Amino acid sequence: MVNSYIEVEAQSGGSLPQLDATTFEEQLVWLVLTFVVFYFIVSRFALPKISAVLENREEVVASDLDMADIKKREAEDVKSTFEASLEEARSQAQAKAMQVRETGAQEIAKVKADLDARLSAEAAAAEAKIADAVSSVMAELDEVSADIAGDLVKKVSGHDADKKALAAAVKTARAAGKEA
Repeated sequence: MVNSYIEVEAQSGGSLPQLDATTFEEQLVWLVLTFVVFYFIVSRFALPKISAVLENREEVVASDLDMADIKKREAEDVKSTFEASLEEARSQAQAKAMQVRETGAQEIAKVKADLDARLSAEAAAAEAKIADAVSSVMAELDEVSADIAGDLVKKVSGHDADKKALAAAVKTARAAGKEA
């Protein structure tokens, strides 16, 4: 096959046929004819299909952009609704927290007042018990002091002293000690 090509080439004079000036007119005619046929085929069959595809694609893109714009607006509406709901929930939570604080403070104040009243009552009762105990101890102290004084008088003088006189003397001495 290569040999036959070389033989054809050798018979034609070894030059390229498309560069042969004698065949330029025929080549131009065939070029124009081929171009017209190709243009006719492309303009009648391929170009309308390509145009339809491009128009369809343009419509789809425009539709998608419109849909995206609608979805964006819907998302912004949902976002604003969500933010409003969130803000309302926050304000309700703050109001509830303030209410709980106030209620807690009132309960604490009530418990504190009750506790203060109870402690005051218990302190008054304790003071009364202490005063009773002090007066009881002082009465016993007067008796013990009178007994000790009687025993001292008996040991020093050998006679029994009058218990009423000794009790009166102890009371007088204690009263004198309070004034001093």
